[in-house]
Amino acid sequence: MIRIALLLSLVTALIPIALLVDAQAQTVIAGTVKSRAGKPLAGLVLLEKGEIHNNVWDRGALVDAQGRFRIEVASAGQYGLHVYSSGYIYAPQAVKVEAGKTLEVQIVLVPEPTRANTPIIRKVGFIPWEARQGTVTFVKADVTDPNNDLGPQVLAFNAATGRAYAMEPPQKMRDLKANFPNGVYQLAVETPATPINPRDWHFVVADHQCNTSDILSFPHEPKSQQVIR
Repeated sequence: MIRIALLLSLVTALIPIALLVDAQAQTVIAGTVKSRAGKPLAGLVLLEKGEIHNNVWDRGALVDAQGRFRIEVASAGQYGLHVYSSGYIYAPQAVKVEAGKTLEVQIVLVPEPTRANTPIIRKVGFIPWEARQGTVTFVKADVTDPNNDLGPQVLAFNAATGRAYAMEPPQKMRDLKANFPNGVYQLAVETPATPINPRDWHFVVADHQCNTSDILSFPHEPKSQQVIR
């Protein structure tokens, strides 16, 4: 009888531990990015929350020199996974991740045959809003597309927080499938504690034809776009 009581006590004690371990299991999207020749590609991975192409951006990660990335997400479910590497056509796909599990994906990117059609980020800036006493900073990007078929994917990524953002166009757009205008896109970021560190920010633009700008990182000075051979 004493043995049974001790056994029940032990099982009861272990149940909360098992529940804690399960609750702490991370929900992750991870993977590799390579060229068709198998070369690892560095770049940027950004996630939409929910259905793909709904422009509700959530998390992101930098892809390292070995072509690896890992993103911990707050909840399971559907995501739109978008992968970018300078000089390559970007790869969008719908994925579904289960709670407490890691979804592994392999991405293969194809070089853009010409850069004549790709959007260009001409300049970015970080401007404190004086009316809010520096607690809000405007992140701005001057964007142009030679074919005038920009879409909503004028995107900013803060590597320090893991947050991905769609920047607001120069004028209100009601249809995500419409051609978005060239001009200055912006994003208002709450900065109550510390000012923005430009080194944390990365930018990329994709148009409706999946033509993609080079990823613009600190010091945010655009270079001539090269065709990958």
